[in-house]
Amino acid sequence: MGVRKLLAGLSRNVLIPYGLSNSRESSTSPSDSNATLRKKEPKDSKSRNANIEKILTHGSKNVKIVTLLGSFFIILITLVTLFRPFSGADLPQCQGIYMYPSYARIDGFDTRYTPLAKKYHLYLYREQGKDKIPANNTHIKLDGIPVLFIPGNAGSFRQVRSIASACANKYFDSPNEIMKENAKNLDFFAADFNEDYTAFHGGTMLDQAEYLNDAIRYILELYEQTNGFDGRPIPKSVLILGHSMGGMVARVMPTLRNHIHGSINSIITLSTPHGAAPVTFDGDILKIYKKTNDYWRAQYADKDSFFSKHVSLISITGGILDTVLPADYAMVSDLIPPENGFTTFTTTIPGVWTPIDHLAIVWCKQLREVIATLLLETVDDSVPDKTVSLEERMHISKKLLLSGFEDYSMNEKAILNPSTYGKIMDTDFSMGMNLINLDDQFTITKENIDSTEAYSKIFIPTEGDNFSFTLLTSLANPKVRFCKEHVIIKNIKDLKCASITDDISVIPNSFSINSYAADSSFANEQSPFKMLSYDKDILSQYDFIIIEKPNELDDDSDFLTAILTMAPTSRTIPIKPRNVMFFGHTISLNTNTLAVEELELPELWDSLISYKIQASVENTKEKPLLFEPLIRQSVDEPFETKWHLGLGKDDIDVSVHNVAPFIPLNETKPRPIRLSVIMPPNINVHLKLKINWLLTIKLLFIRYRLAIASFPIFIIALAMAYQFHHYNETAIFLSFHSSLSYIIQEWGFFLLFVLFILSPIVNNRTVQRILYLLDPLKLNRPFLLEKEHIHANFYYLGIQEWFASGLGTIFGLMSFALLYVLAAGLALIEKSVHYFSKNRPEGLVEATTPNCPPMDTKLFQKKHIIPGILLNIMVISYIPYQLAFIMLFLAQVVICIKIGYMKKCRDYANIRNYNMSILVLFLFVSIIDAPIIIVFLHNVGIRWETSFRSHHNILSVTPIILLVCSNANLNIPSRVSSNSFDGKVTIALLLYSGIFSLIYGLRNLYWVHDLLNIISAWLFYSILRNRLMQNKPKELTNDTDNSTYEMNRLSD
Repeated sequence: MGVRKLLAGLSRNVLIPYGLSNSRESSTSPSDSNATLRKKEPKDSKSRNANIEKILTHGSKNVKIVTLLGSFFIILITLVTLFRPFSGADLPQCQGIYMYPSYARIDGFDTRYTPLAKKYHLYLYREQGKDKIPANNTHIKLDGIPVLFIPGNAGSFRQVRSIASACANKYFDSPNEIMKENAKNLDFFAADFNEDYTAFHGGTMLDQAEYLNDAIRYILELYEQTNGFDGRPIPKSVLILGHSMGGMVARVMPTLRNHIHGSINSIITLSTPHGAAPVTFDGDILKIYKKTNDYWRAQYADKDSFFSKHVSLISITGGILDTVLPADYAMVSDLIPPENGFTTFTTTIPGVWTPIDHLAIVWCKQLREVIATLLLETVDDSVPDKTVSLEERMHISKKLLLSGFEDYSMNEKAILNPSTYGKIMDTDFSMGMNLINLDDQFTITKENIDSTEAYSKIFIPTEGDNFSFTLLTSLANPKVRFCKEHVIIKNIKDLKCASITDDISVIPNSFSINSYAADSSFANEQSPFKMLSYDKDILSQYDFIIIEKPNELDDDSDFLTAILTMAPTSRTIPIKPRNVMFFGHTISLNTNTLAVEELELPELWDSLISYKIQASVENTKEKPLLFEPLIRQSVDEPFETKWHLGLGKDDIDVSVHNVAPFIPLNETKPRPIRLSVIMPPNINVHLKLKINWLLTIKLLFIRYRLAIASFPIFIIALAMAYQFHHYNETAIFLSFHSSLSYIIQEWGFFLLFVLFILSPIVNNRTVQRILYLLDPLKLNRPFLLEKEHIHANFYYLGIQEWFASGLGTIFGLMSFALLYVLAAGLALIEKSVHYFSKNRPEGLVEATTPNCPPMDTKLFQKKHIIPGILLNIMVISYIPYQLAFIMLFLAQVVICIKIGYMKKCRDYANIRNYNMSILVLFLFVSIIDAPIIIVFLHNVGIRWETSFRSHHNILSVTPIILLVCSNANLNIPSRVSSNSFDGKVTIALLLYSGIFSLIYGLRNLYWVHDLLNIISAWLFYSILRNRLMQNKPKELTNDTDNSTYEMNRLSD
């Protein structure tokens, strides 16, 4: 009760009695215009004012409900985001590493080669005891293949050490593990960007790309000058390894004029946001993304271009643990054709099988081993390009980075290309053979290995609509051959059998001692399982399958089991998110043989919604299981796979990166979640699937953190629009708190419904075409790739699923609550300041408390004009206008404090409420401008001598300077008729700004500053016009006196 009375008291002090202000109008008017305004006041103004006073004096049910719900969601999302841990397949499982790094700074790359040498530096990594260390005369010995590492946002050149060390160790210590004959050691160069904030500033990204193009030119010249090649081809290109925004910088490099044609043909990126800019605080970043994407698409559209024939790009993301940027943004399917690149997840990569956070992706032991292998297997020291052909690069990348079960990699399987990838054999199997019938399970264990024939033969049926072959084993090197009775394969005259050892996929070991897939990853004691799985389309090309018995089993638990079956292996379950909201959907599976049953969930494709599976396993016989059942969770594109072990122990979290907000989508491809349940014989498995609300909430922040600014600005604009409307109608400028409360009470639930229905509305193609036409920026083009059936929803929340539309309502509730609490807090501070000013010693009050402004207040004072001019000069010459805006924001804070010390007299409430609303708007726009200031201060911190090469447009801040200087002199925009042109323009500007922030804001937040600039210009014009119209001071009307008296009486 005490808190409620306090808030009610604050509300009464914020308001003046609206009914009295209109009922006590005098027939005497200071001007004809004011008299005209009074005549045009609506008839229901008294009831409306009384309603507002009632809302704030006695509280409102709607206001309480909205505020409490919004506060609940704020607290819930905050707590869940911070404290709800990941579990199961989403837990980090990276192993520790060590290395012996050394770095040689290349001082020769100075301003003679690039003007940016004073800001950035280039280093050569050397693994101690492995790589050749530069001699005492600083001469660099280069005899390997150049690789350039590009750090990301605020990244360090030292991040190269983990992968560079793994490459050196692998090449010098384990050369027999490298399959390529022409492999060579790698010379890792790393760019030192002094931890620049690339993600926040487009100019910084261009600087880095320009510098690196010059660096590549210099690196290639170093190899031309070296004597260590002994007739080998001198490198003509450099491999690129980019982390985070460094991968995006790598894509920008070919678009610049100083790029050397053909100097880049292989790019590997780690956690790079190719699909969309992670933040939209800077328009230059968005324009660079647009230009770069257009360039790459144009290059790949030309099948004869260098890009199409030579350039590959592999995007690797850490998945759910990357809390710096959404893993969805790493997709490249709309930019890179499948022949030139793809996106994969670390949970997909065989032998890694763990999600990795944004920073750990450069040092995670399991992943660095795979990347080292990939780099060493794809280089070719015998050619000037220093890489194998594009086709071979892609083949190796698919083999190392994909699970092996994707259709994308199936065409390169040895079983379909025995002459290329398989091992052709001719044998008569004279050592004995066992025939295995259709649907009979073949199993080798410690118990029956001695009684099993050396070879087992399984005939492939020539008829049947559907059959499949599955083999699963714990053996390290199972031997399986696919054979034909009659050779009909072209160009292979003597083929009888083809060994497809390379086709065998590596999957996690699911023995009961393992809880996570990564327990059997690289360098762990547990060896992974091996698995083969083929369907009719592949099997029908052969006549029979031969499985060779191993000589011995190393462990009692080792096994090999296989089956060729006609039984259905897939099931489509057409449940929708609403079907599993609370009670879930149960799926029952049972088998007496080895089985891989694929559950296809075609309606569960939205990345915003996570699920959980409650699993139970029943052993139908007392005999121990060959292995524990496991689940492979996957989506077709991007290539994300997760392995779930320990069924029945804990709930399984299911989250996917599939159809995501703002990411282009190929609509011709199905997007189901697939659950492949791999089961040993004689078990029943029951899976209960339902929505995982906590995990769904936890993943909201990473995708919608920019909504912290866009949604509140929308509501602030609505509140201010109503403030000006009420001011024009009644001469009373409501407090922000009052206006917000009235909006919540009168239109709150309607607005929340609009925020709900807006998602399906903006997902409509016709509506999107209209929105694109109305978009003043047109940086986001939803129909750019319409011919390829690729589409994206860039508007509002980017949601493409009805079920997730409630997010708009939730964000609306949170924004209402946030602003309501903020307004109450500001009112409390203002009341405290005013109370303090009244209770200070009398002499001190007289000396420090400003008097009430006279009616003929000047537009500016000299003490305000000079700082404004100096600020403009600083913007032109040195600082970005965003920093000037922050200074103006602080000045507005001082103005509001100054008003708090004023005596409550004529126009006090209007001036106070107007300036407080401006302050609230400035506060949230400052969030948008802050990143650019961080970049600027960082440049100052590293003593970068040149000026900040962007954001010096004084027109972007001068109107705000004029408005704040005018506010400092306690001016307020003139009151006009709501139906007049000026009145309509004021309301229209505020409403347009709010709607823009809501619909376009998440992908174009930087433009909100420009809208604020326009609003400031208009408000200053309104103040200026009022001053120009005042030829002489006006006398006060009785109405004003009475209103002021009543206001002061209640405030006291």
